[in-house]
Amino acid sequence: MNAARWHAPQEDGGTLIEPPPSNWPECVKTNAECFRTIETRFCGISLADWRSELRTLVAQLASVQLQRWGENVRWPEGGFLVTGHQPELFHPGVWAKCFALAEAAPKIGLVPLNLIADHDQPKPLAIRVPVRNERGLTTEWVPFCDASPALAWEEYAVSWGQEYSLPTLQAQLQSSPPIPTQSAPNLCSEERFQNFPKQVVRICGDLLPEMILPDFWSLAMELAARLNPPACLAETLSGARRLWEQRWGYHNAELRVSALSDTEPFHAFVVTLLDQLPSFVQQHNAELYAFRRENRLRSRTHPVPPLRSAEGWCESPFWAWTRGQPRRPLWWSARNDGWQLRLGEAGPILHVRAVRRREDLSVWRQALQQAGWKIRPRALTLTLFVRLFLAELFVHGIGGAIYDRFTDRLLWRVWGIKPPHYTVVSATLRLPLPRPAVPSWNRAELLQRVRDCQFNPDRVLPPQALALPQVQSLVARKRALLQQWAEASREQRPVLHRQLAEIREALRPMTRQVEAELRQRLNMLAHYQAQSALVTARDWAFVLYSDSALTHLVEIVRQKFSVLRGV
Repeated sequence: MNAARWHAPQEDGGTLIEPPPSNWPECVKTNAECFRTIETRFCGISLADWRSELRTLVAQLASVQLQRWGENVRWPEGGFLVTGHQPELFHPGVWAKCFALAEAAPKIGLVPLNLIADHDQPKPLAIRVPVRNERGLTTEWVPFCDASPALAWEEYAVSWGQEYSLPTLQAQLQSSPPIPTQSAPNLCSEERFQNFPKQVVRICGDLLPEMILPDFWSLAMELAARLNPPACLAETLSGARRLWEQRWGYHNAELRVSALSDTEPFHAFVVTLLDQLPSFVQQHNAELYAFRRENRLRSRTHPVPPLRSAEGWCESPFWAWTRGQPRRPLWWSARNDGWQLRLGEAGPILHVRAVRRREDLSVWRQALQQAGWKIRPRALTLTLFVRLFLAELFVHGIGGAIYDRFTDRLLWRVWGIKPPHYTVVSATLRLPLPRPAVPSWNRAELLQRVRDCQFNPDRVLPPQALALPQVQSLVARKRALLQQWAEASREQRPVLHRQLAEIREALRPMTRQVEAELRQRLNMLAHYQAQSALVTARDWAFVLYSDSALTHLVEIVRQKFSVLRGV
């Protein structure tokens, strides 16, 4: 694929699908051949065996998740076409990945699976909405949850009036009873959550009278009220989105990353990487610096920050935390009788046995459970794990596709594995906001005239000023000095320069009104550009769009994938 083509579409309703849908079956076939040649073992078990086991587990876990949302779906046996994103109210270009999933998977013999990245930390627990004021459009943030914004999505509860006790999907799969817990400290206010659509409609309902938010939020409130055991915020928002997709005939499988991270294959991946962590950190950073040099990236955090080492400890590419606490990097060190794990740079330390065989995983998982520790992937290790252990083909957005170019290099360097293909899908859908009148001025010309006011005031003086005798005299004197400049000696030029400066300062007061008008036009032009940026923005939350606009985007994606023949 050509990464240079990974740009958000500029036209309204435009899509980015790379490679083209007609090439996706070949990508699946090539990936299958790649997986068959991988000899790397994790905890002594071949990757092929782990993939087979995880496919079965994920199908079961996804079924349990959909049953909680009130839907029973049977998918054909087979592999997964996978995408994923945070459970936020993302823009329609992100949602297009789910549309592509639903359209492509049945036609290439795969099950569509969306991973809900509830292990990630929300940006704000709010959405940005357009607002009309006396100067045109501006924006305002409207929160839907007033809990602390510093935690992972899976930590936020919406269990009003009851004890928050959300067992893992694994526990539900095993028919285990809920584990009693205390009331969640990260509870979203019922009043804030319930009044959210009213707040948004009050602020921008005149601009967006057909937004789906009120109807969508009714689904979310209904889920929050009836789910038992109670739902977390991520499950509530994702469930409402998933129910909304049914109106388009989409029945994708859904699974939270927190549930995926509780599976044995994921823990096998974690401990295998930890067992070689010092070497991994060295290779990770060497490849990262090479990637930055080649792509001329100066940021210390893109595509990912370097992993650190200090005093025998190594930072791993995983998050870890205990319930209700912020995420912290998981640190690791070896000791004679096993491993030490640490929450962050100076947090609690957990001593565990070294794990190199599958038989040791149960003890490892039990130790984490007793300590109340959660281990979750970072962005890099999530797609690394999913592309290796689960997906037949992964569907990225633009941002994920860019950073996974680094993941591909790491796969080859660390394990000698040829990276499996992935695809890229995005789209642009704009809100029907009023467009500002286009000014007739050119910014470059205005800036030049402002500069002339300062350094060549005679060029911008109005005709009535130029007609004044004293002005004509100064202008004539300036022309004479400029003619002398070409033949002036080195000693004479400072004198000429002072005389020109005196003329400039004498004329400058006459340009103040002109300069003020020019700067006013520049301000109006800047305001127009800011207004245009709002009107043409593509990153508005999908709940602000009308159902007809979203359905139109679905039809566009559906038409793009009509070239695939069903299998």
